[in-house]
Amino acid sequence: MNIDSSLLDPGSGTVINAAKAKSDDVILILDLGGVGLSAIMGAKVQGCRTIIGVDRIESRLKLASELGATHTIDGSKLGDKTLVEAIREVADGIGPTIAIDTTGAPPLIKAGIEAIRNKGRYIQVGSAPFDFQCEFNMFTFMVAGKSVQGAIEGEAYPAEFVPQMIKWYREGRFPIDKLTKFMPAEDFEQALKEM
Repeated sequence: MNIDSSLLDPGSGTVINAAKAKSDDVILILDLGGVGLSAIMGAKVQGCRTIIGVDRIESRLKLASELGATHTIDGSKLGDKTLVEAIREVADGIGPTIAIDTTGAPPLIKAGIEAIRNKGRYIQVGSAPFDFQCEFNMFTFMVAGKSVQGAIEGEAYPAEFVPQMIKWYREGRFPIDKLTKFMPAEDFEQALKEM
């Protein structure tokens, strides 16, 4: 099995090691690229009761559902709702207990922080622009008991975590083969389009 743990550690590792997600958690994953889809799989392995994936690409939303997302939100089809409203609607009406952003995109960072419920946790995995300053009302944030943290490489120890992912894969619980596709070199242009 040939896997790229640089995509899998940050996603599933963040869910398992940084968030320490459990079965009663409602988890939000912002962006469903390789890292986000790995986070969906990590949430499934942890048995999270609600797993929400947000993206704008239909094929990613479909794959997220196949990998364990209980709800998907197409950010390009919100209608009259804001993204925060759409998230809260499927997260018990009050927001997720954990939100993980894998993009670093300022609008998604702001939405993730706003969407989490009281005592919710927001974890930043994707790199934001170096000059991005995130602003929120500190009093409101403090009273709500929310927390924000960063995570590098999913706070995973590759020597331990990669073998664990392989074990889950062999058990059929971590279908990483759905995230990869091999193409001949002459199909390079097509491969770029499919990324």
